[in-house]
Amino acid sequence: MKFMQLITSVGNPFSMMSKPTNLPACRIKNYITLFCLFIVINSLHATNFVIINKIMYDTPLNEQIATRVPYSNGEYVELYNAGIETVNLNGWVLRGGGSTELYYFPSNTTMAPKTYLIVAYQYLNSGFTLDQLFSGLFASPNHQIQYQRKILWSNSGEPVYLRDNYGLTKDSIYYDGTSSKTKPNRLSADNADGLAGNSCVCLQRKTAVFTNDGCAIPNNLEWATAIVNPFHQIASFILPVLPGVGISYAYDLAGNRINRKLVTLGSTITHVKKQYSITEPEPTPVEEKLGDRKITIYPNPTNGALAVGISGEILDKISITLYSAQGNMLQYKIADSDITPFEMASYPTGWYIVRVIAEGKATEFKIIKQ
Repeated sequence: MKFMQLITSVGNPFSMMSKPTNLPACRIKNYITLFCLFIVINSLHATNFVIINKIMYDTPLNEQIATRVPYSNGEYVELYNAGIETVNLNGWVLRGGGSTELYYFPSNTTMAPKTYLIVAYQYLNSGFTLDQLFSGLFASPNHQIQYQRKILWSNSGEPVYLRDNYGLTKDSIYYDGTSSKTKPNRLSADNADGLAGNSCVCLQRKTAVFTNDGCAIPNNLEWATAIVNPFHQIASFILPVLPGVGISYAYDLAGNRINRKLVTLGSTITHVKKQYSITEPEPTPVEEKLGDRKITIYPNPTNGALAVGISGEILDKISITLYSAQGNMLQYKIADSDITPFEMASYPTGWYIVRVIAEGKATEFKIIKQ
């Protein structure tokens, strides 16, 4: 983490304050100020992107309440970790519409990148497991299943919230079920009593756009009703790599990633994708071949945030250098992933040069800073 790296380089200010010291007050104040700066810097970009991926609220077993046998077995909410880091769900909570409908994840629950976790309802002492309704649905390290009796998802609709250990709403959605028949973009996935589990439908996410703090932005248009397919990914994601720039990922029905591109993000939750007028065309990525690789620069022109994308697996050293128009080196980085961010907000307007060297070959891009 950036915060820990900075603390290591200058010393831990808390260690200075936890024991007697002869440091002057002004120096202690500087440490406190520096620590606060670390917190701000570290919070600029989220490191976890866990979303609500599917909602099965109406199973063929719901109607069994009238026969006084276990009912509502088979209801579940599926989560997906769309980020690149393992997320510890200690203190996280899944909540329904009622104030007591709270499910806290066990303290040892973690989600590795690109893995799933299903939270399923289990009627008391029924011994029900999801594979009894949905054939082939078994748990594994990358396909976790947890059973609970805290939340019954209403057929008539209710909100679903996922909140982290700080109380931040990481994702939420309101499904309508059997209510609000005339509501535009309503969400419902009803199943008849006695229907085979693998013929049922559920609510499934199509896309997800995140804010810089890793929260998915609620939007009914990003959901669809489709045949159940637990532990499969059909959504496309937009994850911020630095303020103003994100990466969009798209997947096919088998869960294979079929597309990755850089996109422009707005600065507010209500204007995530920047809208461009006819007189202000949307910046397009600048692409160029370098050997067998494709180098992508985005956006150009830029207001400060810049990303360099490199296709293919990175096995050898690839250097990326930012120069001023006068040839002065401003930033130098070694690419260790397919996207390398640069921040140019503090530089004056004008043009700059980005030079990429890979496998003994070099290419240069002219960048306009607005």
